[in-house]
Amino acid sequence: MRSPCAALVIGLALKYANNGAAMMSSAQLCLSDANASRDDKIAVMRAVESLKYSVGILHPDYQRAVKLAG
Repeated sequence: MRSPCAALVIGLALKYANNGAAMMSSAQLCLSDANASRDDKIAVMRAVESLKYSVGILHPDYQRAVKLAG
C-alpha cells in the first residue's frame, strides 16, 4: 500500500502523463516505473521526473510534488 504522499505525487503525474507534451513518452516511462516500484521513495522520485517531462519545472504541480517529495 502506498503512503499518502506517494499516492498524491503519482496521481499528479498521472494527471499529465498523456498531455501531448514533446517528452510525453519519457513522462509515461517514468510514471510506469513509479507504479511498478515497491519502494515509495523511488516511486515518488520517478513520479516527480514524470512531471518534469510532462509539464516542466515551472509548473505549480511540479513544484508541489517536489515539496511533497521533501
